[in-house]
Formats: sequence, C-alpha cells, structure tokens
Amino acid sequence: MNKQRTLRLFSHSFLMLFIAVLSASTLQAQEFTGDVANGKSLFNGQCAACHKLDKKVVGPALGDVTTRRSKEWLYAWIKDNQALRESGDADAIAIYEEYNGSIMPAFPGLSDDDINDILAYTIEGSKPKEVIVDPNGPVTTVVAENDNTVLLYILGGILIFLVLLLARVKNTLKQVQGEGVTTLAQDANIFTRTALKNPRIVTVLTLLVAVVFLQQLYLGLMVVNVDTNYQPSQPIKFSHELHAGTNQIDCNYCHSGARKSKHSNIPSANVCMNCHMYIQEGPKYGTEEIAKIYTAIGFDPESGTYIEDYEQKPIKWVRIHKLPDLAYFNHAQHVTAGNVECQTCHGPIQEMEEVYQYSPLTMGWCINCHRETKVDVKSNDYYKDMHAKLKGKYGPNAEITVEMIGGLECGKCHY
Repeated sequence: MNKQRTLRLFSHSFLMLFIAVLSASTLQAQEFTGDVANGKSLFNGQCAACHKLDKKVVGPALGDVTTRRSKEWLYAWIKDNQALRESGDADAIAIYEEYNGSIMPAFPGLSDDDINDILAYTIEGSKPKEVIVDPNGPVTTVVAENDNTVLLYILGGILIFLVLLLARVKNTLKQVQGEGVTTLAQDANIFTRTALKNPRIVTVLTLLVAVVFLQQLYLGLMVVNVDTNYQPSQPIKFSHELHAGTNQIDCNYCHSGARKSKHSNIPSANVCMNCHMYIQEGPKYGTEEIAKIYTAIGFDPESGTYIEDYEQKPIKWVRIHKLPDLAYFNHAQHVTAGNVECQTCHGPIQEMEEVYQYSPLTMGWCINCHRETKVDVKSNDYYKDMHAKLKGKYGPNAEITVEMIGGLECGKCHY
C-alpha cells in the first residue's frame, strides 16, 4: 500500500509539475502577443536609435528583454523609468547605474497595446531566421547599359576614310582623263559655293539648323531647376550610410515630421544629443564632427553637462530638395496614408555618405509615379472606406493605382 501511495503521489506531483510548466510556457508565449508589424514600426521610430535586438548600443539589447523582466515592470519602465527609479525599484536603479546615469526618455504616450506590440516584435525579431535557398529560383541577370560612344567614333572614322577614298578616286579619274588634280580643301570650297547657290539645299540646311537649335533649347529649358545629383557640402559631415545603413536608425526618428506633417523636418540638435550625449566619438570622423554639435548647443563632453547661459548657435544645414512654390507636396499623405518608403523619392539614402538629390522631382516624374504606383487598399486602414467604392467601380480584383483615386487631378498639387 505504501508503495502504491508513494507511486500515486509521485505521479500526481509529476503531472502537476508538467501542467505548471506547460501553463507557464503558454503564459509566456501569450503574455506579449501583439501586432508584430506595428511593433516593428514603433520600435524603429522610438527605440532603434539607442537599442538593437541582438547587441548593446547606447542601451541594452532588447531581444530577450521579455525573459528578463515582468510585463508590469516593462510597462512601468517604458512609460516613466524615472518614476520607477524614484520608487526605489532595485532593477531600475541598477540599470541606471550600469549605463552611467544615461537617462532614457519616458514614453507616456505609448498605450499598453503599443508596448505589447513592441515586445511582440522583440520576441519575433530575435528568433533565428532560416535561410532557404531555392535551387530552381529565378536567376537575376544584370544587363549593362549600352554605351554607343565607341560605335560613333568607329562610324565617324569610317566616314572620314570613305571621303578620303572618294577624293583619291576622283583625282585618279581626272588624271586618266588628263584633267587637273584638285585638293580636298578645293573640293570642299567648290561644293560649298555650289550648294549655297541651290535654293533647295539652302532650305534643307536652314530647316535642319532650326530643328537642332529648337531641340537643344527645349532640352535646356526642361532641366532648369532640375537639380538631380545636387550634392552640397554640409556644415557637419553627417553620414546617412552610418546612421540609416549600418546602425539602421529609422528615417522617421530624426525626420519625425514626415509622418504627420507636410514637411519632413530637419532634426534639431537636441535629437542628435539623444545619442551623442553618450556617443562622443564616431567610427569615421572621430570627435571632430560630433564636437560641432556640442559647440552649437553648448554641451561640455568632459563633464557631460550643458553649459549654463550659453548662447546656442543654429547648425546651418544646406537644403537639397526643393519643389517650386506652385507645387503642393505633403509628406504625411505619402508616408502615413500611402505607406511610401523614403527611398522611393530620395533613393538609397542608407547608402549615401553625403546626401544628394536622387530623383528629378519634376512634374512628369511625379505623374509617372502616380500612374504606376498601386494603392494598398487591403492592409491600409486609411483606404478602408474607399476600398468598397473602388471595388464597385473597377471590380473586386482590380489593381487600383494612385491615378484611379484622383492622383492626376490638377487641384491635388496645384491650388
């Protein structure tokens, strides 16, 4: 009996332990369920400047943060970490001291759902990615653009050779007939005088010159104020390749106005100081360029404090992209409503050491974009009400372009 009772007790204990572990695992998996896509967007906009998932930057790596901290603690820390420290929380104080008193901004505007989305992304984003190579996949072939310069030189050389050959043949025939031999210059002079006396030839030449002149005039006028590849020197050597490329800082972290404003603002020096209060030496330019930010804003890197009564100086960035006053362009309409990536207009900004104007930004360029760009009416709530109307007008499976929702109406950009 004792053996059976012991065996039964052991079985019950093992079963309860198994259920407890299973419940804990399920709870941990469900605790931070959220919208991973929204979490990624929020993470890139709010967190990525100081945190990565897999490595320590300004702050700790966040890939495993949900296994190190409780849900309630993370809510309190993210919304107001200073209040959590002042409450005497040992973990909050330890983190503050570990990172030499670096103050993390408070995010009281983030809801619990937003934080859940961010934490869900840290879980999903830190999972190892399986790379699957399809041996039958498509092969990308890079075709070099044709350069006809060499061909033109060859054709020009052949033409000159033929002219000289014909001149030689002509002189040979004249010698056979006992006539005087003329030079190439004399032949050209005779041809010119004869041609100028022929009204038909004069008319054709005049029209040809007029067409070439008008074509060049048109091409010249079409590039007035079209500043493609314009790349001015800036007062501070700011590397987008380092910040947006290597460090993967989201464009909207610095240019926050692009999400909710007509203009994509140039960030103030305070935004730079969110990171460079602690990062005082860069991998490319050392301390020289970062020191210019300190000079502008009045920051003493030795003491790590702002200088009192300092007369701050604006950083005079040189504007690169500029549309004419007659054209209206709204960044928020494209970035937030249209989900347009910055690179669509600004090119591979994450690869630019020094920014230049990538696209021509002409009216024709914008119109072509509106004609070709398809509207994401399914996963974009902005178009939710419009989607039903568009399906009724163009059919349930029609691909809707910006042109089809009024993207070519004059009043959209000129009013």
